[in-house]
Amino acid sequence: MAGQGCWLFGSLSPQGSDRLKLDIIGSVASGKTTLAKEISERYEIPYYEKDNIVWERTACGDKKRSPQERERIFQAIIAEDSWIVEGSPRNCLQESFPLCDYIIFLDADTGTRLFRVFRRWIRQKLGKEKFNSRPTLNFLCLNIKWVFEFNHQRREILRTLSVYGNKFKVFRHSEDVLNFIEKLQF
Repeated sequence: MAGQGCWLFGSLSPQGSDRLKLDIIGSVASGKTTLAKEISERYEIPYYEKDNIVWERTACGDKKRSPQERERIFQAIIAEDSWIVEGSPRNCLQESFPLCDYIIFLDADTGTRLFRVFRRWIRQKLGKEKFNSRPTLNFLCLNIKWVFEFNHQRREILRTLSVYGNKFKVFRHSEDVLNFIEKLQF
């Protein structure tokens, strides 16, 4: 499906080509995956979750990929003409930063992220939302911990990514990102 209707986003890239490469980062429950899916559907650009590059999802549970396998998969993705990758900041899988058109930092407030963590966990426990990792009480606690760890790492993340200048964008809400991308069409 990606590629059909390329004229819809022909001027999205700052280079003026028929492509768009985005890296969406943020805390757990900031809305990264939902935003990536929305952009993917609107503009027919494939999206990839960095968690699914790091972890092989199996019926027996998650298995961490080797650095070589992870690198091979990620290099194949970022070699494509258009892509969206999304995930929490990590020390690996940063090769996309210099290659992408925009690094989108989705910076939702702590209260919103905590609410989403609890809502997601409840919905997953009730079978109303799909999950990669089983919604155990331990996993809920880990998600809460990751929300607060992100708060402590936030300043360093902003400092590190600021070297990318105008292609590094910080947004509080997904709607603001969608409006920004839509305006790129003109």
